Amino acid sequence: MFLLLLVASVPVVGIASANAILGYESELASGRRTATILGDVAAARHGATIDTLQQTLTGLARRPGLLAASAAGCLPVVRALLSLYSDRYANFSVLNDEGRLLCSAQPAPAGRSLQQEDYFQRAVAERKFVLTPFRRDMAGESVITGAVPLIADGAVRGVVAGSLLLDHFVRDEARSQERAAQRTWLVDRGGVPLPLTKAASLDLPPPAVLQRLIQQPGAVTLEARAQGGAEFAYASTPLAPGLRLLVGLPTGEIRSAANAVLLRRAFELATFLLACLVVIVLGADLAIARPLRLLAARVRQWRPGAPFRSQPLQGEPDEVRSLERAVADAAQAISAREEELRNALRQRDLLMAEIHHRVKNNLQIVASLLNLQAGRLRDARAKAEFITARDRVQALATLHRHLYTNQTFEMIALRPFLEELGQQLFAALGERPGQRIALVVEADDLEIVTDQAVSLALLVTETVTNAIKHGFPDARSGTVTVTVHAEGEGVTLTVRDDGLGMKLDDEEAGQGIGLTLIRGFAQHLGGEIEIRGEGGTELVLRFTLRRREAEPANTEHMAANDGAAG
Repeated sequence: MFLLLLVASVPVVGIASANAILGYESELASGRRTATILGDVAAARHGATIDTLQQTLTGLARRPGLLAASAAGCLPVVRALLSLYSDRYANFSVLNDEGRLLCSAQPAPAGRSLQQEDYFQRAVAERKFVLTPFRRDMAGESVITGAVPLIADGAVRGVVAGSLLLDHFVRDEARSQERAAQRTWLVDRGGVPLPLTKAASLDLPPPAVLQRLIQQPGAVTLEARAQGGAEFAYASTPLAPGLRLLVGLPTGEIRSAANAVLLRRAFELATFLLACLVVIVLGADLAIARPLRLLAARVRQWRPGAPFRSQPLQGEPDEVRSLERAVADAAQAISAREEELRNALRQRDLLMAEIHHRVKNNLQIVASLLNLQAGRLRDARAKAEFITARDRVQALATLHRHLYTNQTFEMIALRPFLEELGQQLFAALGERPGQRIALVVEADDLEIVTDQAVSLALLVTETVTNAIKHGFPDARSGTVTVTVHAEGEGVTLTVRDDGLGMKLDDEEAGQGIGLTLIRGFAQHLGGEIEIRGEGGTELVLRFTLRRREAEPANTEHMAANDGAAG
């Protein structure tokens, strides 16, 4: 349920988070917007000063008689103009087409050559209003000089120049400053910044960023770290060719405010979601989860064969009631089906037990017939063969007796089976374990499937019978040991005697089939057999126990091997 609630809250969280992030970004962008506005306002104010200088020089250039041969024609004009705006301008001057000074509002020798001055060369070459970089004039004032060419008959006849005091920009900015936090600079064509407000050099952007700001053709705004490491929003606006206004606004407080807004909205969102989840969880618990928990508890308490009783609650959903009825119907069907299966299993167990019991009885009858037939034979070799066949049939009868006494009918316990089989083999040969020949069975607590048990029983019958017959002649005493040990899925079977050993040469010469059968049974068990004949006989077989689910495939394999042996 909590997962469903979390999934359902994803759209709400997404929308609220998007709104919070948009508000955060909008708050951050307010620094750039404010810097742009301050830059536009300052650019309009200081741009008017530059426009006034251009208009003044243009009007002065159109005055007739300004280029008279003597200074008497222009000197009164430039001095009168300077006296009117002495707080703004440092000087006005007129140069002829050769760059020689005709007149100057500040004392200067007439005829002085100013042809190498930057403003004269650019005004003549560009034939328009030009500005110089920041400089100092003859009086030592920091100025920026503007110049306008005098054009007559399509030719430049002279140049009118005016020096604008940089202190005027500082005073103007101090009178009209909108925000004390802003930093304002004038930047000339050479990239030299002139602070118009209280601004440290560390408040400037790095040189690469400053160059990018002043090289843009139009206005530009960006955020960057100042040379001192503080965060600033910078706005750069052109005032005239070669002159730009740079405004810097610290954004640290703005970023802190944006972070505070983001945290506040995140807290509001978390509180709102928590309240919604609490209400939803309580409602879902009362309306859905509690009835389902009670139903689950009754289902866990129900036992097969007992009736499932419904206990509807007041106000529980119809879906829960339907589920409860469905569980009751299913419980009733399961109980009926379980009774049918129990009866079928009882019938199967009885049938299997009867089958194995009858097979065991039939095999014992066969063994008795073989024993009677052996008693009627006079040929010792033929009689021995009948007795051997009887022992083999008796081993199978013992196996079937263990099967019908076991509840599974598929597996038998290996240790008690081997003990009974050994006792039976000793009795069939007229021996009693523990007298002349001792029998030792050492086996782990293992269970073996039916088809492997058949091969193992016949293999043990052959080896133990051979050990008793050939290993202890002439009343010789000794011990026959049968051990079975498991190592993971592998099993090691060892049959060992300390007598004279098997007559392997006779077996291989064709006088018996015991060794052939042993090897055939070992092959069916899926193992390799090893026989040693020093100090008695030791037979070692290593094979893998098969699982129940593999029984059909193993049965087919056994049938194929039996067919091949036949």
